[in-house]
Amino acid sequence: MAEVELKFELAPEAHAAFRRLKPIARSEPHTARLHALYFDTPEFELRDRQMALRLRRSGRRWVQTLKAGRSGAGGLHAREEWEFERAQPSLDLTLFAETPLGDAPQFDGRLGEIFQVDVRRTTWELEVSPGNRVEVALDRGEVSRLGNREPVAEVEIESIEGDPLAVFDLAEQLVDSAPLRPSAVTKAQRGYRLARGEAHGPVKAQAVALDAAQSPEQAARTVVASALEQLQANELGVLAYPDPEYLHQFRVALRRLRSALRVFRKVLDPAFDAQACTEVQWIARATGAARDWDVAATQTLPAILEANGDVHAARSVRARVAVRRKAARAQLRESLRSPRYVRLVLLIARWLATPACIGSAPGEGLAEFAARAVAKRHKRLAAGARELSALTPAERHRLRLEAKRLRYALEGFETLFRRKGFATYRELLAEIQDDLGRANDAAVAARLLGELKPPATLANFARGWLAAETHSSVAALDRHSERLAATKPPREKT
Repeated sequence: MAEVELKFELAPEAHAAFRRLKPIARSEPHTARLHALYFDTPEFELRDRQMALRLRRSGRRWVQTLKAGRSGAGGLHAREEWEFERAQPSLDLTLFAETPLGDAPQFDGRLGEIFQVDVRRTTWELEVSPGNRVEVALDRGEVSRLGNREPVAEVEIESIEGDPLAVFDLAEQLVDSAPLRPSAVTKAQRGYRLARGEAHGPVKAQAVALDAAQSPEQAARTVVASALEQLQANELGVLAYPDPEYLHQFRVALRRLRSALRVFRKVLDPAFDAQACTEVQWIARATGAARDWDVAATQTLPAILEANGDVHAARSVRARVAVRRKAARAQLRESLRSPRYVRLVLLIARWLATPACIGSAPGEGLAEFAARAVAKRHKRLAAGARELSALTPAERHRLRLEAKRLRYALEGFETLFRRKGFATYRELLAEIQDDLGRANDAAVAARLLGELKPPATLANFARGWLAAETHSSVAALDRHSERLAATKPPREKT
């Protein structure tokens, strides 16, 4: 049977308050200690096959479980699951003969314990609406591997009767009263991180594997899910770590998400599309000031301050930049912790979980849809880029956005296009983006410096420096215009 659940991070200090929430407090809780052993080969072959194999004890009862399939984004987890009771803590792989593990090479003799999970689980059964019952589980404990540990503090909401989407109805009741953060990370993923010694770090976009046999709406779900996964993978870094690359990759994910909503607009439910676009635009704006100060503090201003040579002025400017940067990051973190942001993630997750019901135009395949979408954006970019060096800063900024939209659409459809010419075309778009980006960074730095009110000598020096940077970037644009006019977008596979 398929396991479908929502998973949330919940800080340990919020657990007591969570238990007192009205929907929860009305139900009788049941508490148990769960001890689980996870198994794999030394090469982690089960993990590579997107499987998780465990033995779990609850009281005197042991259960052997296999889960298969990729966990979803947005806190939504839907995986195939097979369970068998065991009289003792030992594996019997023959029980999995009719599962994906039964088709895999024989692992007898090579499987070993990889990590353990120990949690105290409190569960409640709730009736969300007539005929729709869910189980809420509050887990607190740890994942451990050879003395290394990672804490677990999370809430799971799983449908047990009626409409599976009722889990979202309950989640939306809870988010205003509890600091729940949708989580894409399973306990097994935490354990494998420990086993493989993987450090937490910024996550870049992964290639999206589309099949030409998919409908455009099916492809939309794949592309949106990929962008949401990247968004959530960098969310914790934005909240907890100073490395500006987390925010950069978070914004890349937002742009990929916005691009997907635009590209697939005709095959999306209009109500979902309108709400998703509004909310994604809101959180994108909320990231703007923090990213501007990150770029100024780490890329644009250091070179100016060093070249200027006024140590006292540099120290004063750096201090003021640090204050503005800290305030912008705090404001962004407040937005990411808000119920509004959680509702955005749940909105997209609910759409991903809803069975497809809106198809593409009759007779239109995905490859044709992709080629038409890319060609349309190429034509728009080429028209705006005829005289790049003559554009105003505002016009260059708008054109930069067009280049980004085209690039993200192209990369989302990569597996549908012929290899020949694809890399060259993508590199051209990247070069256009980079040059327009440097000019934009210079304009933003000039604005931010004006807010800081530096000494007149430094201000004049910075204006000259940034003007030269803008001139250098703009000077390279005309050659891009000529190449773009002479280049055709990649062709779809036949």
